Amino acid sequence: MEKADSQQTIQNEITITGKGLMLGEPVTLTLNPASANSGIVFRRVDIVDAPEVKVCQENWADILPRCTSLRSGDTTVSSVEHILSALAGLGVDNAVVELDAPEPPGLDGSAMPYVENIQAVGLVSQDAPRNSIEVVEPFSLSSGDRQLVLLPADALEVTFVYAHPQTTPQIATFKITPESYARNIAPARSFCFEDEIEALQALGIGKGASYDNVLVINAAAEPSAPLRFDDEFVRHKILDLIGDLYLAGHLPKAHVIAMRTGHTFHAEFVKALAEAGHLQQPPVQEPIEVMEIYEVLPHRHPMCMVDRVIEYESKKRAVGIKNVTYNEPIFEGHFPTQPVMPGVLQIEALAQLAAWLVLRDIGKEGELGYFRSISKATFRRAVIPGDQLRLEIEVAQLRSRLARIEGRVYVGDELATEAELSIVLASV
Repeated sequence: MEKADSQQTIQNEITITGKGLMLGEPVTLTLNPASANSGIVFRRVDIVDAPEVKVCQENWADILPRCTSLRSGDTTVSSVEHILSALAGLGVDNAVVELDAPEPPGLDGSAMPYVENIQAVGLVSQDAPRNSIEVVEPFSLSSGDRQLVLLPADALEVTFVYAHPQTTPQIATFKITPESYARNIAPARSFCFEDEIEALQALGIGKGASYDNVLVINAAAEPSAPLRFDDEFVRHKILDLIGDLYLAGHLPKAHVIAMRTGHTFHAEFVKALAEAGHLQQPPVQEPIEVMEIYEVLPHRHPMCMVDRVIEYESKKRAVGIKNVTYNEPIFEGHFPTQPVMPGVLQIEALAQLAAWLVLRDIGKEGELGYFRSISKATFRRAVIPGDQLRLEIEVAQLRSRLARIEGRVYVGDELATEAELSIVLASV
């Protein structure tokens, strides 16, 4: 494994085929490397424009029972907990998960096939520090007999208490490292009780389930196949919990204690963490200077409209600076006696900042960013030599080759220009 304090992505692309556990549809999943600070993103390549769904607590959705689902706009992905668990457990911070169906393959009902494929290609360290949820005092959420607690600790440790009337209670505690996760947690399989099957089928789920990927426990508490661990049930609950906690974007540095919890409760817990401010991460503040900017952008004098990037969050937002000087060629004709920066060039500056952010995140070699549309453009203030423009862009929607951007130009605290843009990435 690479340096534990740096973000990581996979070395090479991975392709896995199978059938979804809940909906039973055939699916091909391709796991791709991703840039630092981009997180885990699902991309539905079976839908026009290949829309993306980022893994974050805001995108959690209650779509199917007995699994974890995400939604962004009209795009959904379900049954994500096993692959998220594998990524989290092995320390993969950034990846793009492409799939051509509504859910990943169920495989053998555990996370082990994902783990084995990731281990086969290996991980690469990235030039960005790893984020974690720092816990300085206990944090908890409870409802009835369900409870989830975070206690301050130097590393991730999980204790889970699992109890069901048809089995002996199981309690397990594990320190979670990539090695211990792969050995002790990833092989644990999904399970259900025999008397639940009819009800689950009535809900329209479990269409891809079989005795090959789900342990079925009968009324005598006997499993349908030999157990991989004596306490395999509670280990699978830990597997699910780790995947669900990754909705936060990163794992807690804490001792996690869970009692009788499930997917929905885990999502509610992550939401509570966010509401308490524990998931807030400062934007990247290291300035990006002009020579670095135009290593990504193809523009050259006199069309360089971004002098510095002072803040950015991958695939989300960026803030740039454009210094307006009297030496700019445009002022020779616009206007010689009263120089004013054209509004269209202010929009061009916003577009260049947006193209820089999008190209560095998802652009391919040889691609450029082209305007597809400009709408709702409003010009509120004249911009003249000596003004410093603060360019602010937010990504409203990001698909595989298309970005919709909301942009604003400020001079000091005064709004000068605003517009909505769409940019398409294409080869020359």
